[in-house]
Amino acid sequence: MNKTLEQKNTRSLLIWLPIVLLIGSILFYVMLTFQAHHMQEKQLELKLQNVWKAYSSDTESMPMHMRGEYDINQVSRVAAPLSDEPRDTSLYYRETGQQVNFQILTRQAEWRGDSYQVTTYVSSKEISHLIIKVFFAEIVIFLFLLLGIVIVNRRSSRLLWQPFYNSLKKAGAYDVVRNPNLKLEEQTGITEFNQLNSELTELIEKVNKVYNNQKQFVENASHEMQTPLAIIRSKLEFLINDPALTERTASLLGDITAANERLSQLNKSLLLLAKIDNDQFPEQNQVNFSHVLEKILHNYQQHYEDFPLLSKSIQLDIIIVANVSLVEILLSNLVGNAVVHNIPEGYIKVQLDANKLVIENSGYPISGDPEALFERFKKGDDASKTTGLGLALVKEIARLYQLKIQYHHQNRVHRVTLFLT
Repeated sequence: MNKTLEQKNTRSLLIWLPIVLLIGSILFYVMLTFQAHHMQEKQLELKLQNVWKAYSSDTESMPMHMRGEYDINQVSRVAAPLSDEPRDTSLYYRETGQQVNFQILTRQAEWRGDSYQVTTYVSSKEISHLIIKVFFAEIVIFLFLLLGIVIVNRRSSRLLWQPFYNSLKKAGAYDVVRNPNLKLEEQTGITEFNQLNSELTELIEKVNKVYNNQKQFVENASHEMQTPLAIIRSKLEFLINDPALTERTASLLGDITAANERLSQLNKSLLLLAKIDNDQFPEQNQVNFSHVLEKILHNYQQHYEDFPLLSKSIQLDIIIVANVSLVEILLSNLVGNAVVHNIPEGYIKVQLDANKLVIENSGYPISGDPEALFERFKKGDDASKTTGLGLALVKEIARLYQLKIQYHHQNRVHRVTLFLT
């Protein structure tokens, strides 16, 4: 599933930033615990020094024991050596009925030839509460930090990528026929976007140049090729009307005339395909599809004496937005295809509603892939004298207006469906 740059960037940030913050939180907790215990140890040592100093200064008035604060015990000189590290212990207070945890530190001291053990106490509960409170405060700060980074990143990314989105919007509105001029900002404040806009501008100029050259070629070819074809046609008509014309020569001239007509039709179809490919039919209006279809059917009935049996069901006033000339070519080719490729005493059935047009006709079986019939120069019958571009034109016009077309045949019944919606 495709996502925007902002979404992908935010997703990466939401994946990796919490991991980094979690690792940072763990390191912070370890350092906080270490520092708290170090502070506790220093506090015990300072307290022990102060207690011993106060006791040695006034042994008479200062008690040797104060519960939860210190203990001073006289010991023999042969007492076991003491650990120099703080230890954990607990004291039970009957007044509150609670067992209170302490950290204690015991050192040995000498005074007036006697040996003493001095023990000081510091509550572990306060240290634990301090660590927990600071750690939770750190979590809250990190969460606000995460939220702030995401918000700032989204806003900064939006501002950072704004020149890109502006260029993208203008490029999306570019149309080589309707809107050939594409003006992009030369200076966006970002080197990469400046280069992108410069490359896009240069590319558009090349596209416009190629399009104009091709358009000019199509227009020139349309004019230049039709002129000699018209001359050939007029000369052939002159020769055919020559009184000295023999039967064999007349037959040859007939073949030449037919070939010339096919060549003329082929030229018109190819030029029309080129114009459709180049989107040279920008004019679009509301076209009464029903009326145009009725007119095309009437014209074909007038043109062909052996027009197949026609049955039709045409809903009135079906309106589409398109170029009226292309709609006429589309329907003319569909109806003409059903007439030309029919069988003697065959039929044509036409149905039109707001959703689709269905043209069904009897006909001979086709050879080859049915889907290939909409390709250029593809024919259902190799012996056919058509140009093979009729259905290709239909396909291109349908593509131009985003209409879907389907072909189906079974038991000598051919059905073309053009979906209007």
